[in-house]
Amino acid sequence: MKISVALILFIVSAAVTAAQEPASAIIGRSLDAIGAKSTRERVKSIYAVADCSGPNGNYTTEIDSATGARLVFRQFRPNGKSYIGIQNGLVYWTRTDAGDFDLADVKAGFVWRSHDYQRIALEIGQRFRDYVVAGEEEFAGKRAWKLDAKDELGNEASVFFAISDGLLIGFTIRNPFSNSPESIRTVFSEWKQVGKLKLPSVATATDKSGDFVLRFREIRLNRSKDALFAVPPRVTAMREVFEIQSRERAAHFGRDAALLVSMFADGFADISNGVINRPSRETSLQRFENYFRNSEFIEWDDITPPVIKVSDDATLAYALVNKRVRLRTKDSEGARIEVTDVFSWLATYQKVDGEWKLTAIASSRAPK
Repeated sequence: MKISVALILFIVSAAVTAAQEPASAIIGRSLDAIGAKSTRERVKSIYAVADCSGPNGNYTTEIDSATGARLVFRQFRPNGKSYIGIQNGLVYWTRTDAGDFDLADVKAGFVWRSHDYQRIALEIGQRFRDYVVAGEEEFAGKRAWKLDAKDELGNEASVFFAISDGLLIGFTIRNPFSNSPESIRTVFSEWKQVGKLKLPSVATATDKSGDFVLRFREIRLNRSKDALFAVPPRVTAMREVFEIQSRERAAHFGRDAALLVSMFADGFADISNGVINRPSRETSLQRFENYFRNSEFIEWDDITPPVIKVSDDATLAYALVNKRVRLRTKDSEGARIEVTDVFSWLATYQKVDGEWKLTAIASSRAPK
């Protein structure tokens, strides 16, 4: 079989064109395939419901998302179990059916937002960054422009756009909860006309456990109310208590006894070894000054995320903490040694004059 020179030149020319195609042009063509810019910009919120199937059975996914990185992510199982994750900017939390709250983190928020397929298509230029054109590649049975990029967590990702019509075909990202690199592959196989926009209606996400297929039976625009994304006072209080942990860590690494003791309430109680102590502020300050003087902290980090609960009126709180502490200090003979311990403690807090204060701490050290 002979291949003409003209055909060879055409193939080479197409490859060169692919390499030269700028990422911004590919992304722009994808957005134009969805709908006119003026129409896209009028989308302030998206409500979507999908019938889903996965390795563990069927379930329903329901998403409300709005501009300003606001999202309510819900999943419902046939057995009545549900999961609700909510994001408002940099605030992440979960809500139980009973109305209780727990803090979540940016990794959980990333997973929720990774299901927000219609908004991903509309915001593809912002959902990933540092785009680099990697050329042409077949993806999900279609010829595609492949753009290498970074996701919102800074991890490596690839995004694929159909050469035929410009639409987003899908993307690959890393599982943020995996200790070793683990890829999640998402493919958009069907699109639906919603008003004047064309939006993804069938998506398949594949990880090491198998395929998760989401078939969206309802997609509605601009129906979500701002109140849906409001941060509850108890969640705000939980975040404030969580931030105390960061200040305590800074005090340890900065050897700042005054900063640490400034967080103590009047009448602060220290419970350990079967004894309840109520040291004065001056005694606590002297104790931590001596401790910090002889300590150089290497690690003062959570083994598991703190469990924080707040009263209904957001004035009382407690935190369950499990932490690994590694430091350099001196032994009884003055030699420098490295010591690692695991501590767990219960800390209680009260809001006094608008500021959270540590009222008591009961701690224990894991046996060597």
